[in-house]
Amino acid sequence: MSASTTLQRRVVGPLDKRRRLTRCLGCAKRRIKCEGGFPCVHCIRQNATCVAQQHSGHGMTKFVNKNQQDDFCARHQSSSQNGMSIPTRQTPGPHPLDFIRKDDGTRLLDYFASFIQHNMFTTSFAAIVSDLLPLISTSPVLYHAVIAVGTLDANRHTGGRALQGGKSPYVDSMTSYHKSMGILRSSLGNRDVMQKDDILWATFFLGLFELLSDESGEGWVKHMLYGTSKMLQLAGPTDCMSSARRIFYDLFRVLEASRALIYNEETILSQECWLGLQKSLSSSAIRWDAIEEIITLMIETSAFSLRAGSIIEMIPEAERFTDPSVALIAAAGLDVQETIYNWHTKALLQLVQDGPNPYSNLALLYYHALLIFLSGNYDYFPYWDNIAAPVLSHAEISEHLTTMVYLSSEVLWHSKIPGVMLLFPLSVAGARARNVDQRSEILNLLNQIFCKGFVVANRIRDNLLKRWIDRDQEETMNPPT
Repeated sequence: MSASTTLQRRVVGPLDKRRRLTRCLGCAKRRIKCEGGFPCVHCIRQNATCVAQQHSGHGMTKFVNKNQQDDFCARHQSSSQNGMSIPTRQTPGPHPLDFIRKDDGTRLLDYFASFIQHNMFTTSFAAIVSDLLPLISTSPVLYHAVIAVGTLDANRHTGGRALQGGKSPYVDSMTSYHKSMGILRSSLGNRDVMQKDDILWATFFLGLFELLSDESGEGWVKHMLYGTSKMLQLAGPTDCMSSARRIFYDLFRVLEASRALIYNEETILSQECWLGLQKSLSSSAIRWDAIEEIITLMIETSAFSLRAGSIIEMIPEAERFTDPSVALIAAAGLDVQETIYNWHTKALLQLVQDGPNPYSNLALLYYHALLIFLSGNYDYFPYWDNIAAPVLSHAEISEHLTTMVYLSSEVLWHSKIPGVMLLFPLSVAGARARNVDQRSEILNLLNQIFCKGFVVANRIRDNLLKRWIDRDQEETMNPPT
């Protein structure tokens, strides 16, 4: 056996757990047999924190440090660009976590670590495993939430077959999901629950589980609105955040901004206190961040769209051609459009200096989608026809769509950014796609997102197909003059 192979068998990943038969502290104190696993069966039943006994020497549970983790990733990932590994279109080789025999607890956690390594939601997300491990080791609610996500993803890779003679990963995923949900419900009555990072992260991973398992997306929305958002709202904005909570905040912003735009709903992030927090964080940053700034614009544009819509609804339809409020909304929309254009100029200058990377492509994708979304507030209503408003022509929209399809393909095929991050721009692109080629390309991209595990992409696909049928029928009955 070569030295390289030996090292591969020794370094498991972010968690390296040698097999050792011992009791946890709780079972040892009660002098009862510990059935193993983490948390163990007894601690799960008692809703107690499961803490392993500390031992010296070989065979103890061991958290691998970041250098070891990076060394492992370097051997099992393809070439890197700007710090991100680039997956290829070739058939994947053996799963990198199958090199050594593991107990159930380690094996299940490894599935989660593998999911994280292949789904980099934000630029800081790669560091979350090391931040979460201490929380996972003491929090049953978070442990089962991450196991649910990891094993559900493993189930997709294996086609549902049992691994290493164990149960189907799907069984493990559903079992862990329901355990985490049960513990979460019982934890919500605790007075300090809003300040607990493990509970906050658990709500996210449980919502993420819904995106991976439920095509409707309704479970994800409920978790975001009545779980994560509510907890953040009650905790309140603060720029004094732990590393884990800051990574969480950055992740929440981009997903919540996309949710608000897709569903045309309010978000707590448009409140002045949260906008003020982001302004404070941005002002203290070392350099301007294009992706953070475009997310802010997404949040502000979503809020503007809702305000404009509510004002229009209060004006009788017959008076909308002459009411001065309509002209003011058009002028305000032009200001929003100008802000978006200014972002683009600044982003292009930074792109020339730093070169492209996956997150700059994602930011540009959001830029094109945001311009089309803003235009959609005005395009379909005749009272804007003779007023200067941020309306895009059919030719301009078609150019944006072409660029968006290209950028989406680049992100999906040449980065580890998960496809769920593209649902907002693809929803916008699909709503405006008119020719067969554009529609076919958008459907193909949504199918790729579905194949990468995010089954909610099928909901976007079905909505677009219905919209296209309705539009085509309407245009057949009322052809443009």
